[in-house]
Amino acid sequence: MPYPVTWRPVPHAVSDRGFSSGFDRYAEPARGNAVILADADVCLMRPIDDLLQRMRDAKRPLIAGMPAHFSPFSRDGAENDAAWRRLLEAFGFGDTPLDWQYSMSPDQASGGSPAYFNYGFVVFDRTAFIAIQQLIRPLTQRVYHYLKDTSVVFFSGQIALSLAILTVGADTLALGPEYNCPNSDEMLAHGLRDPADIRVLHYLRRDQFDRHNFLCNRGEFDAFCGRSFVSPVLQAFQQHVRSLTYPFYGEPVTR
Repeated sequence: MPYPVTWRPVPHAVSDRGFSSGFDRYAEPARGNAVILADADVCLMRPIDDLLQRMRDAKRPLIAGMPAHFSPFSRDGAENDAAWRRLLEAFGFGDTPLDWQYSMSPDQASGGSPAYFNYGFVVFDRTAFIAIQQLIRPLTQRVYHYLKDTSVVFFSGQIALSLAILTVGADTLALGPEYNCPNSDEMLAHGLRDPADIRVLHYLRRDQFDRHNFLCNRGEFDAFCGRSFVSPVLQAFQQHVRSLTYPFYGEPVTR
């Protein structure tokens, strides 16, 4: 890639309920023309130079990400829309159209949303990140208190980003599942044409292997590399991980 990439651990801020508030994602200043916020369990599988170039060329604040899989409020479209309307009204954005669809429930029966991204992989141009960085803590705190007596509170960070986007007036770009594909096959029915198209894989599912151990435990790593997966997405991920064995354990694996 023609862009330098810097990885830096940042402090982990948690709410008083013990889950991540998302503040830690914005702890570091912007150091380039594009800023990527990604979960720890994501893997870059193919170059994303075209996306980075688009962020670099942006004339206005721009944020890109895959729409969240489902509504944070309800799978029922009417309930979803009513909940978003109440929240947006409470935060001064009552006229916002709900013209985004969820990535795994694209029909109108599920309702709509403002730009509402899956937090696993979100890309900002520099101006958008700097503007939102200053807003995200107070907005997340306000959303947390608005939702604190509901199960939706776990989505406070994602919802706060939606409100920050509205506050800044940033442009948004919906990315397809190739930029935030789970380590399972459901996205093959929701816009992913071929596992070979995956650019960013989000290995959050734990039914086939333990995401917490398979890269840091040699036995788990060897078991993952040697397993025969039925899933086409997992086959593609396994092939990619096998190609990265040298940095993990000092010798390449040939299969």
